[in-house]
Amino acid sequence: QKALLGLGLALGAAGCSNYLSAPDVTNDPTKVTVLTKPGPLYIGVQEAGPPEREGQLARFAAEYTQQVAGFSRQQIGYDTYNAKPSDTDPYFTAIYGVNNTLNGGGGLLDIHKMQQLGHKVNDSLYIGIGKVYEALYMGLAADMFGDIPYREAADSTILAPHFDPQLQIYADLQTQLDSAITIFLAATGPTNAGGSADGSELIYGGRSAAQLRTVYTEVAHSLKARLYMHTAETDPTAYAKALAEVPLGISSPADDFLWFHDGTPQGQNIWWQFGAARGDVAPAAALVEILKRRIAAGVEDSLRLKFYFTPATGGGYFGYRPGATTNVPVTGAIDPGNGNATGQYSGVGTFIDGLTPPGDFRQPEITYAETQLIGAEAALQTGNAAAAQTFLNAARTNRFYGSTGGAAVGFGSAPGVLPATLQNIIEEKYVTLFLNPEVWNDYKRTCFPSLAPAPSTTAPGTAPRNTPIPGRVPYGLSEINANPNTPATSSTGVAISTTSQNPNDPTACPVLNYTSSVPLAN
Repeated sequence: QKALLGLGLALGAAGCSNYLSAPDVTNDPTKVTVLTKPGPLYIGVQEAGPPEREGQLARFAAEYTQQVAGFSRQQIGYDTYNAKPSDTDPYFTAIYGVNNTLNGGGGLLDIHKMQQLGHKVNDSLYIGIGKVYEALYMGLAADMFGDIPYREAADSTILAPHFDPQLQIYADLQTQLDSAITIFLAATGPTNAGGSADGSELIYGGRSAAQLRTVYTEVAHSLKARLYMHTAETDPTAYAKALAEVPLGISSPADDFLWFHDGTPQGQNIWWQFGAARGDVAPAAALVEILKRRIAAGVEDSLRLKFYFTPATGGGYFGYRPGATTNVPVTGAIDPGNGNATGQYSGVGTFIDGLTPPGDFRQPEITYAETQLIGAEAALQTGNAAAAQTFLNAARTNRFYGSTGGAAVGFGSAPGVLPATLQNIIEEKYVTLFLNPEVWNDYKRTCFPSLAPAPSTTAPGTAPRNTPIPGRVPYGLSEINANPNTPATSSTGVAISTTSQNPNDPTACPVLNYTSSVPLAN
């Protein structure tokens, strides 16, 4: 009942081999000729999440928002915006889960097959959960690539599906989530057991069918809120829509959606596996310095900093500028990216370093904290500053970040009082959602934190770049070669390039530089 997921090291993009190990999941559902139950496919669907959301797509997002920096080999190029269609190819193909080198399935086709089998066995819980995963996976694809095949993509007989407009995809996913919430997750009865009966539930393993209905309903509402925020630049009413979803979303850190990892060679965290195989990323100066600034201001303690990163040789915490550029032109307190006094830098935390067993860190995907911070931003944007402060305070009082060794990683309540300004809300989210691709969406929407694009080269003292931080990644090479419908311009008529904006983010953030008078993430 289990597909083994492989990230080919020859791709130089992921650093992971067979992913995931769990009871009753030892067979490959893609090689079953007759499948009568949705459970095996559901395991594959859950497997498909971490390679996409902890692999190179996540590294693009974390590098572009300067949470981590690429300091060696390919990651230096990626960190300075040199991604190519061949670099994203396995990830674009994995969206649909057919003939891809990233995993053995679990993409859109398997999600639809899982829902079809759910109908055949009268298990509405499987159908509802499948719709949640469909919105989660296709939402990430639309975030990263913009216009993509969706309405025709689930039909394997259509070899050249049309690309749907990104904003239409978001609307379609909201409809899928509404259907999941109001119809399928709401249904009860003896056959609506989902993965609770056959052991195929990994994310919330051990919960009863009733508990799964409750928690996935909350996840669906949080996901609706997230997707509404992705359209707020083109539809200002989206803030109010997102705000309405927040009270119905994930209501406790105990119900955070965490990707399943178990520390076995097949089930280690993808970031950890990348660290073990390549180790080409390190702490970025922007996140390190934001944390240090917040600590100095009395609104952050050192717990996050010490968990996310390890101190530099000789002491202190220091991160790289993009592409490991040193001696960037600076004024004031902005860090030039030179490391400490002896040129030493911090390392990534042991939970993802690839060196410290067991590598079982369960990465947060959708959480109580994110839901509350969506509420804070949406409330502020709709004129309710008091509610924004309440949501922000709730997130700061309940600081959790995944789990390791089966125990939640908690940092306790944050010190001090942080006023609910847009910058403070987004920076709180930036330090909370470490390594989550959602930080890139937040940056594109709000232009916080204030980040200077990577210098135009990695040479010390190089001149600032005159182009913005990228708004998308390129389509996969296989799609470009095989599908004549692959667009050269987006649905809004904008020419597509690596650094162009997707339709939901029509305006790029200002191009800052390290000597700007604008307060940068120093």
